[in-house]
Amino acid sequence: QAPAGFKREILDQVGPALKNLVDQGTLSGVVTLVWKGRQEVQFNAIGQRDIEAGLPMERDTIFRIASMTKPVTTLAALMLVEEGKLRLDDPITKWLPEFKDMPVLKDPTGPLDATVPSRRDITVEDLMTHRSGLAYGFSSVGPIAHAHEAKLGSLLANSFSPDEWLQKLSELPLSYQPGERFHYSHSTEVLGFLVARVEGKTLGEVLQQRIFGPLGMQDTGFWPPPDKRGRMAKLYQAPPDGGPLKDVSWPYPSTAEKQFEGGGGSLYSTLDG
Repeated sequence: QAPAGFKREILDQVGPALKNLVDQGTLSGVVTLVWKGRQEVQFNAIGQRDIEAGLPMERDTIFRIASMTKPVTTLAALMLVEEGKLRLDDPITKWLPEFKDMPVLKDPTGPLDATVPSRRDITVEDLMTHRSGLAYGFSSVGPIAHAHEAKLGSLLANSFSPDEWLQKLSELPLSYQPGERFHYSHSTEVLGFLVARVEGKTLGEVLQQRIFGPLGMQDTGFWPPPDKRGRMAKLYQAPPDGGPLKDVSWPYPSTAEKQFEGGGGSLYSTLDG
């Protein structure tokens, strides 16, 4: 029985529309869930999580949730604010001295050596709102974009420790003055490592103890263990000129490698957590 006022005829179009995308080869598969009034009203598992192996999408398929990592990291930081361990207007240099006296580009698309001093330090709130002046390579243009790619590489493919990564990031100038404007960036990665330093634990440990454990999110974390990897949905790219989907999945780090826990985009999870 659907909740009162629920338009079933509209919802019934969701599954066929998604199946059409899979049949066209735009997506390998999808898993969706719709709730209304504390009631589950629709579930879809369409297509395949691994095309080569012929493995179907299922309710417990594990996906990389990319930037949905950001609200989880920010929630952990807000818990520390609530406990008085952080203030929104705290300069992050209290815990991350690497970012003291950062230079700022005169022109965000200009040369890296044309800078002015920052007018103030980055604050916790700046990190939460992407007004830190930091950047992503893909959200920037010009020399600063190339410098990010050259110095930091791919977020999920690098093997830096948090301290090494923070040091490398702090060696690049800010694109804008702290607090000046919104610019999508590594702000939440920095926020995650700040949370880790405040707590004296890894970010993964903080999230597990404060969020995933209490909520019963048994399949959420930074790197799925070997016994769960068979449930992983591979990451596919649709070629712009058509043709078969290309497998561009990230390789799993070995246990001997440093496992980078990026608070801005590295979590994996399932439909039910």
